Amino acid sequence: MKLKNMWILAFILVLGCGPSDKEKELAIEAYNRGVGYFEKDEFDKAIAAYSEAIRLNPEYANAYNNRGNAYNKKGELDKAFANYNEVIRLDPKFAEAYNNRGYVYDEKGEFDKAIADYNEAILLEPNYADTYFNRGNTYFNRSNVCDDKGELDKAIADYNEAIRLEPNYAKAYNNRGVAYEIKGEQAKADADFKKARELGYKPH
Repeated sequence: MKLKNMWILAFILVLGCGPSDKEKELAIEAYNRGVGYFEKDEFDKAIAAYSEAIRLNPEYANAYNNRGNAYNKKGELDKAFANYNEVIRLDPKFAEAYNNRGYVYDEKGEFDKAIADYNEAILLEPNYADTYFNRGNTYFNRSNVCDDKGELDKAIADYNEAIRLEPNYAKAYNNRGVAYEIKGEQAKADADFKKARELGYKPH
């Protein structure tokens, strides 16, 4: 799965009541420190920085989203979930938050809720390859639980779309290969595994 973090330039707009200009500026500085820590896998420091950004600007949806991602990386799914819920409360059209919350639902085995969140993310941002990839993974996981090969076809369709949007998406080629292999379509599976390796994918 991919989690989307964004840098924000320190450009302040005054939009009615709420944090002062200075607080907004300091919040953005804290947020950007959090992104830097996240990119270095220093998740506790990232969480502290995002928390400072939220303290300064309690309606900072991006900070909640990225703090959720940091908790996600630490395996603290309930805290991640709470942060994504807050993002969606603040900004119901925040596509990445639905994608990220969908991942948490998938990890908890709540596949129907995961798919519903991915559907919403795609509706809001139809060209986001990661959401198709993640929804494909959920269909794949649901196929294992339900022993339903029809779910594999849905997974393959989503991997196809992820690859169409991002032709060098190595993990999508690999996972599509696994789905083909389970379906007994070994030639297609081998072609996908080969492509994934060419793109630098290394199985764990």
